[in-house]
This record gives sequence, structure tokens and C-alpha cells, in this order.
Amino acid sequence: MPSIAHLRGTVAGAAILTLFGSAWCIIALTLWGARPSWSIPAGSTATVALLALSVQRLIALRKIPGVDDPAAAAKGKRAGMFFGIILGAECLLIWLCAMLLAHLGLGIWIPMGVAGIVGLHFLPLARVFEVPLYYWTGALCVLGMLACSMLHDAGTRLLCVGLLMAAVLWLTALLLLLRAHPRQEQT
Repeated sequence: MPSIAHLRGTVAGAAILTLFGSAWCIIALTLWGARPSWSIPAGSTATVALLALSVQRLIALRKIPGVDDPAAAAKGKRAGMFFGIILGAECLLIWLCAMLLAHLGLGIWIPMGVAGIVGLHFLPLARVFEVPLYYWTGALCVLGMLACSMLHDAGTRLLCVGLLMAAVLWLTALLLLLRAHPRQEQT
């Protein structure tokens, strides 16, 4: 059974995934000229619902006392250090990708590169945070990005990758939140 600290971290991660999913959705929909009037409110509703569930889970988990476990604390500190390294590498790769594509006059492909890098960063995170679901998240992001890259129309390609990334991140957040139910866990 995961510790309460691990569950709290999982819920915080779900909230972060929700916000990044929202960013992908809003950017994709904003750039879509033929967007239906209900699309942005629907994306906002998904974001609010997932954030509300995150807050509900955090409140419920706060009611369960944590156990002072030095080994778990050290493990959490180590995971935090590796997360910082992975996040730094992700940001550096995104910056390098964006600069290279812009320099080559291929700026329209930057979101595709970002999606691929974001997907790849989930692979080491799955091990660091001991969340096997992240392997699926990373694979779906990368494979989805590759599928979207086959579309010839740039606008459709950007819409597709943005909505795909939002859907994958939101689905991951939902699954994490459903698994982090405090009544199922012990301290």
C-alpha cells in the first residue's frame, strides 16, 4: 500500500496534469477557427471538475494522519531530486527543439516537438514516482503525436495534437484521482 505522503503527491500530480491538459486544450481550441461555441466551456468544465476532485481528495487525505517514516521521507526527497533533474532536462530539450525548429523555419512543428518531449518525460517519471500509469501516459502522448504528425493540414494537426494531449493528461489525472481514494488506503 502506498503511504499517505505518496497518495498526497499523486493527487498533487493529478492537479498539475489537469492544468497542463487545460493549457493544451485551450491553446488548441483558441487556434481553431471553426471551433464550436461550446468547446471552450466544455474544456473549462473538465478542468474545474478534475481540480474539484483533486481538492476533495487532498482534504480527505489530510484527515488521515501520516506516519513519521524516515525511510519514506528519504525516498520522497530522492524522488524530488530526480523529478527536478527530469524537469530540467525536459525544459532544456523543449527550448532546444523550439530554437532549432524556429531557426529552420519550421516553427509550426514546435507543438509537435513539445508533445513528444512531454510524452517522453513521463517514462522516467513512472519509475521515479512509482506510478506505472505514467508509462501509458508517455506512450500515448508520443504515439498520438506521431499519428497527428501524419496530418497534412497544419491547423488540423495542431488541433489534433492539442486535444490529444489534453485528453491523455486529463484521463491520467482522473485515473490517478480514482486510485487515490483514502478509504482504500492505510497509513
